[in-house]
Amino acid sequence: MRCEVANIVTNIKIMKKEFDDIRPYYDSEVPDAIKRIVNHPQFHIALDYLFPAEKHQEILEDVSRIRTSVDFQRMFMLPAMKAILAKTSDGLTFEGFENIENGNPGVFISNHRDILLDSALLQAVLYELRLETSEIASGSNLMVSDFVIDLSKVNRILTVVREGTPRELLANSRILSAYIRHNILDKKTSVWIAQRKGRTKDGLDKTETGILKMLTSTGPKDVIQAIRDVNIIPVCISYEWEPCDVLKIKENYYSRRDGYVKDGNEDFKSVINGIVNYKGHIHISVAKPVNSILHNIDEGMVKSAIYNYIVHYIDEQVYSLYKLWPSNYLAYDLKNNSNKYSSRYTTQTKEHFNKRLQRVIEALGKDPDELKELFIEMYANPVIQREIIKNK
Repeated sequence: MRCEVANIVTNIKIMKKEFDDIRPYYDSEVPDAIKRIVNHPQFHIALDYLFPAEKHQEILEDVSRIRTSVDFQRMFMLPAMKAILAKTSDGLTFEGFENIENGNPGVFISNHRDILLDSALLQAVLYELRLETSEIASGSNLMVSDFVIDLSKVNRILTVVREGTPRELLANSRILSAYIRHNILDKKTSVWIAQRKGRTKDGLDKTETGILKMLTSTGPKDVIQAIRDVNIIPVCISYEWEPCDVLKIKENYYSRRDGYVKDGNEDFKSVINGIVNYKGHIHISVAKPVNSILHNIDEGMVKSAIYNYIVHYIDEQVYSLYKLWPSNYLAYDLKNNSNKYSSRYTTQTKEHFNKRLQRVIEALGKDPDELKELFIEMYANPVIQREIIKNK
């Protein structure tokens, strides 16, 4: 066992030089990045959207004094999230944060509905509750310019490399794994990561087994201990109205045919749509950590069965904790031609649902019946999954 631990430590030390390609900025690098950010035209466009003009000079002065990434989250991202919520939502609620032990870092594995907001809103709640914020794993496909890279790395975002040959992707996955383990075991810093590659586009929040394989690939051979080390904490976020519904339905529509290829700027468009489009109510739930159920696993189970057991736990927690909105209940009744949940939505819900559906149909200009089917399924599936859990 001592030899195994020594090898792991040595491997992490060797990999540290490779962390530079994916890590956020060190605090020593933040001041220079802040200078570049505040002088960039896109930052001033963001200020115009987020804050009243009379506040701009004060905010610029505050941001210019930032010296650490945590300060950036506190002094800029927190006010920015509050501004976005005020402009485009009916409020944010949350529960289950007592399941997070301050000073006990872990991996927040979250369902993935919006590229930016899923992780950013979690950070805002953590800070408001005086809990430690985390680093955030995000795809390299989003690093579209020097300005975005600066803004991301100052905001404690680490890069998940999405491009390369199978061998390169495997090597990068191991580097990511080692970096996350180094964060948790050595730096005592948590990491947020999505449960899957890409956002959920059909309302089915499914954890990819590959996430667990990545997290354990540089850990002890004992997979249960490797999982225990990283302290996985499932997180669920739910939006009353999907801010990127047009783009999600578009991708689902074309994926049914010859596959879907995003244009070069589509992910960035999704980030912007997620920020500016109406979201209704938003809710974040935190489940009990995976470590709380590891004692139920037979140590004789094969590795694949252990992964499946944990994936099932995460998925069940997400579906159980997902906040079901009137939009979800209406979609369920529409899909099943029923009135089962008619008491859970109103005429206003129907009107807004139909308005958003019509916007999708007009924007995409494809078969209205199929687009309607995809739209209804996206909102109905969380209710269907909740019923499956209840009926087990």
